Amino acid sequence: MIQPSVFKVKVSAAAVMLLFGAQAHSATNQATDPGGGSVSLTGSGNVTVSTTALQLVKQVWVGGTCYASQPADAACNSSATTVTVPVNTTVKFMIYVKNDADVALTDVRFQDVLDDSATGFTYQTGTIKSDASQNAAATAANIYTAVIAGGAESDAVDTGGTDYVSITDTNVEGGGKLEKLTVGAVATQINDTLSIATNTTFAIVFDAIKASD
Repeated sequence: MIQPSVFKVKVSAAAVMLLFGAQAHSATNQATDPGGGSVSLTGSGNVTVSTTALQLVKQVWVGGTCYASQPADAACNSSATTVTVPVNTTVKFMIYVKNDADVALTDVRFQDVLDDSATGFTYQTGTIKSDASQNAAATAANIYTAVIAGGAESDAVDTGGTDYVSITDTNVEGGGKLEKLTVGAVATQINDTLSIATNTTFAIVFDAIKASD
């Protein structure tokens, strides 16, 4: 049984209100005349600023077809969240976030830790790609098509500022395989700082094999 592996999200303090939270929040403020001056001013009226959580989505694709998604996606195998495939099948994991907010996001960070145990996954070297060409209304199918044709990312940690993604072996499972994938300037595995423009979807994709049951 192949399931999307656990993923974590980390963002900078400046972006945390945009990327986390169980529900939308708003704050209301206005400019007013405190009185006492030589000119009488009418208040501006209320200005409301809202923030809402942005969702990371992780999906399993095989042969150009989406088989499982977290969160569930009705267009992906009728909202399936798990999928069974033959041993040694290469699957593509796609992770994306849609910035449908009215402001650009800066210093966005997230990570994905594969199970690299004997019954887990083997990451396929040199398969990471990224893309930011799709808008926030794009379907998963359009995002997948774009990221498959997107720019290649180096597996290595790149503090020089040319790659957003890297994958390393932290030996957590003792499997001796690359398993910790980070995106953006994640502490201890720092890549190029990732910004996501407004009305933009940022996506990555990579290959892995589930070697045994």
